[in-house]
This record gives sequence, C-alpha cells and structure tokens, in this order.
Amino acid sequence: MEEADLKLIEEHAKDNNELDRLYKEHVRLEREIEELQNLKIRSPEESKKLKELKRVKLSGRDRMEEIFESLRG
Repeated sequence: MEEADLKLIEEHAKDNNELDRLYKEHVRLEREIEELQNLKIRSPEESKKLKELKRVKLSGRDRMEEIFESLRG
C-alpha cells in the first residue's frame, strides 16, 4: 500500500468506521494469502480459498480507493 494511502488511513480511520474496518480486513487477508502462497503444494480447496481471498481483498481495496478519492477532495 502506498505511503499516501497509509497516511489517509492513519488520519481518518478513527472517524471513518468503514475505512478502519476495510483496512483491518485488508491486513488480515494479506496474511492469509501469504500463508497460502507459501505452501509448496496446495490442495484444490486451498487453491480455491486463495483465489477467493484475493477476490475479496481486491474488492475491499477498490472500496478503499473510493474512500481515498472522497477524502482527497
């Protein structure tokens, strides 16, 4: 995540519950994705879960971008 985005989160997360929730979820998803990606061999279920986690993370990131745009002006 870019430094400017992290600064916006730091400044507005207390006042913007959605942004705070989305960022916390983003961090959690990054950890889960990293754990699955570090597996040398993934089961079909793990591969499916990895794909779904990435989709959810991207969706949340898109929503955070919308919030960042509104905060920037």
